[in-house]
Amino acid sequence: MARARITMARKVPLIIVTVHAFYRLLSFALSGLKMFACLLPRALPWADLFCPFRANKEKNPPILHRGLLMITRERLLIILMVLFALTAFGCSVLPTGRIPIEKLQQRTRRTLLIMLAEDDPLLRVHTLESLALLPDRNVIPAIRGSLNDPIPAVRFAAAVAVGDVRDSASRDILQRLVRDPNPSVQLAAGYALEKLGDKHFAHWYDNILFSRDTKLAGQACMLIGKLGRTAVRKDSSVKLWRVLTQPDQSPAVQLQAAEALARLGDQKILKRLLVFSSSLYADDKLLAIVGLQHIGGRDVFAQMTVLADDPQIEVKLSAIRALGKLAEDKQVRFVRNSLKYKDPDGESLTTQRVRSLAVLALGSVGTDKDIKLLYNLMADTARNKYIRIAAARAAIDYLKAIQTDSNNLMQPPKVRKTP
Repeated sequence: MARARITMARKVPLIIVTVHAFYRLLSFALSGLKMFACLLPRALPWADLFCPFRANKEKNPPILHRGLLMITRERLLIILMVLFALTAFGCSVLPTGRIPIEKLQQRTRRTLLIMLAEDDPLLRVHTLESLALLPDRNVIPAIRGSLNDPIPAVRFAAAVAVGDVRDSASRDILQRLVRDPNPSVQLAAGYALEKLGDKHFAHWYDNILFSRDTKLAGQACMLIGKLGRTAVRKDSSVKLWRVLTQPDQSPAVQLQAAEALARLGDQKILKRLLVFSSSLYADDKLLAIVGLQHIGGRDVFAQMTVLADDPQIEVKLSAIRALGKLAEDKQVRFVRNSLKYKDPDGESLTTQRVRSLAVLALGSVGTDKDIKLLYNLMADTARNKYIRIAAARAAIDYLKAIQTDSNNLMQPPKVRKTP
């Protein structure tokens, strides 16, 4: 279960009781020391350090008499009590070493903008996905500039991101991208314009949804799910169920349609997602986990705890990330240990993939110390660039969790859905 966190309200009575008990104990100890020092005034000179109030100071002055002459027994007890309280409970009143929110936001933004200028197109795609989640309007011009990227996959990601941040200044460029030579970019441009209030795209995805082009059909399902339930999208669930049950449908499209239905809050898809999460293939399980997070509830929580012990490390890390603060201590330790994972067969891509998933999970389950690690990873130019992007995305998850005061979508016993 989740690690217990003692709140300040619960600490106050504990502090009072502890300090009172310490006061009684110290009073008894000092009283005994005073009597002992009076009986044997020169046997233990060091006792003077603790007994500035010993009897007959004029004839037998203590070692620290000059400095402590004015310190009464009661004042000394108060000083010691305050020092004890600060030492025992300093974490409540002294700085904890947490990275300031502003600094974390600034470094996250700076890291993503640097990554957006990289030559690797896939790196730019992942960066745009993260920028769209960053609650910072200052990054919108950079997202808008990527609409003119020469790589179609980057233009697709940029158009989706522009729609997500609702950048009305991009409308003219999006109108042009609706006629882009690449059909994926056309779909994304229509999505963005609909997000901006354009109601001319109600049937924009119909032909693609039921086509045999697996890639385009999957993208159409994803975008319909992201558009949500609106006046234009009243029949989205019906269309997605038709895609899901279409004879000889590709498993990849079925899974994407299931995830889109979950995003729309369709509870009837839960059983199918649970089946998908039991697949033999890691990629199927990973997308099923995303869908299950949108549904939430007891059954989802139970399945996530099962997947958190999955033999496939990618699945295990993704399930732990989904559990968030409900992750157990041993699972959090597993995430931390996975940051140093090395593929047994020496595959660098697998090593990078697992480490990236571990970094992402750290943003959901980590402590302030772990967030410091993410902060440093983003600025570590010697690190793999995908790891740095993962650290930025994890930081975004952490920041969102602070804002919503929750890092978990499946909190039992109450069913909670993705906002």
